[in-house]
Amino acid sequence: MILMPIEIYIATALFTVALILYSIAIWSGRLAGELKAWHLVVFSLGVISDALGVWITIELIGAIVLTPHAIFGFTALALMVLHFIWAVFAFKTGRQKSPHFHQFGIIVWCVWVLSYLSGFLTGIQKVL
Repeated sequence: MILMPIEIYIATALFTVALILYSIAIWSGRLAGELKAWHLVVFSLGVISDALGVWITIELIGAIVLTPHAIFGFTALALMVLHFIWAVFAFKTGRQKSPHFHQFGIIVWCVWVLSYLSGFLTGIQKVL
């Protein structure tokens, strides 16, 4: 059995929590057809979980290394933050039913899932 630093386990758990929370926020908002306050809370917790996982990983590695997975990950995180800012703006201005908002959310979610899966595959290759 290969032992990894505890930070890897913590970051992996945070990324998985982010996947669950972000998926709930995006898909429930899409199915409801509008953004609700609880969607914003879950959405924000997903973004925070992902950002913490990224931060822990960078701290562990000691630098930002631009691998295909890292590029996917940074792109996904940046898009998530942008989408969250849009969500707050849409909610505050009463535009939470915008179909463009929910369409963009699905695109961002897909990019994020690709990042998650690429990290999973990269990690599995290192363990095997």
